[in-house]
Amino acid sequence: MSALSDAALRRLRDAAEAPDLTGTKYEIVSRIGQGGMGTVYRARDRELGREIALKVVRLPESAPDLATRMMREARTLALLEHPGIVPIHDVGTLVDGRVFYAMKLVRGAPLHELPATGLPERLTIVERVCEAVAFAHAHGVIHRDLKPQNVMVGAFGEVLVMDWGVAKIVGDATASLGVGSVAGTDEHTEPTTGHGVVLGTPGYMAPEQAAGDPSLVDTRADVYAI
Repeated sequence: MSALSDAALRRLRDAAEAPDLTGTKYEIVSRIGQGGMGTVYRARDRELGREIALKVVRLPESAPDLATRMMREARTLALLEHPGIVPIHDVGTLVDGRVFYAMKLVRGAPLHELPATGLPERLTIVERVCEAVAFAHAHGVIHRDLKPQNVMVGAFGEVLVMDWGVAKIVGDATASLGVGSVAGTDEHTEPTTGHGVVLGTPGYMAPEQAAGDPSLVDTRADVYAI
């Protein structure tokens, strides 16, 4: 009996992980990619007849706090209405128990995949990133994972800061997002983040972030990453 090819194994894995969208207005078109918390799909909104991006938390048997983090990310995006931050359309729980949210489908490329451009063009992109991040900071949100892979440049030149899954919420924003109502949450951080837990990407983290003490991380960590 011959072994399955890598491609066949990927297809079987994708089929097993495919979300059950029964009872929703969405249908899967294709798989876009996978991150630390969940999988992002290109999906079609049958009621509006448009394509959207659908992010679905990993299978329920994965880390138990992922659903909480995903819902929190959706609420963070809903709070941050800015041209440089991808808008969210919908959030909910599927019949298989997985949390999902729907957002604008960004057609473009991440910053690290863009063709080589001149310094003025690159600086313009960085300036747009700074504007979006400054807006988030003004609303009590620290991204904590800024890197080229999390910056999308759209088909019309728009610059979007993506993936707010490990964002830190501070000040009045905790009440807006309902963070304080989640068990295990302190006044400044997300649930389940304790001392010694490092969130972020090596090579972009400020020293205090890499140290694993969330109480030391403030807006300057994002400035360092930029």
